[in-house]
Amino acid sequence: MRKLLRKYGTTTVIILVALSVGFVAGCTSRSQVSSAENKNVPHALVAMPDSLKGIHSMPAVGTIDVAFSPAGGVTGMITNEIANAKRSIQMQAYSYTSQEITQALISAKKRGVDVRIIIDKSNVTGEDKDNPRGQKEMQLLDSLVNIGIPMNVDYDFQIAHSKIIIVDGIDVITGSFNFTYSAEHNNAENCLILHGNQQLADEYVKNWQWRWDATKPYRK
Repeated sequence: MRKLLRKYGTTTVIILVALSVGFVAGCTSRSQVSSAENKNVPHALVAMPDSLKGIHSMPAVGTIDVAFSPAGGVTGMITNEIANAKRSIQMQAYSYTSQEITQALISAKKRGVDVRIIIDKSNVTGEDKDNPRGQKEMQLLDSLVNIGIPMNVDYDFQIAHSKIIIVDGIDVITGSFNFTYSAEHNNAENCLILHGNQQLADEYVKNWQWRWDATKPYRK
């Protein structure tokens, strides 16, 4: 240090030391922030199976129903399809608040249909569950579980954003439409029911099964 002071002068050495300390502190801080950010994004580590990757092309067969919202009949179209289910209903829901769809699923379960549901974690975590609206939504989920419908929660992604219902392994309901009151009455949404395309339904079933096997049961 004395040699540095004699060679460069006191002021220069002080500046060099200050810059060095700042650089080290900045690197340490950046490393800590980066580490903290990585801890908050476990979804970045979730890998899709190779069998699901890529574009899956198939013939356009069967028929298609389409409806729009607000107040364009989407919920009724969905509940009618659920009412016609004979064997199975496999559902993925991002946001879920629809009493009409809940009742249709309960009715399907009562007549012997195998109903299984995957919901995004936002339905059971965060501030919403502690306010009256959130508690009402939790009651809907509880009513499904209480009747014996298995329900899993997807915690793996930032959001599990799929809105899908597969009926009897052959008909696929999909689109932007969340299964909510707002989607029916307040939002501009679209919904399709793709009937009778087995190859298409098989791809949706594979994707649904991947998430079902990787998710955790809903706990009241």
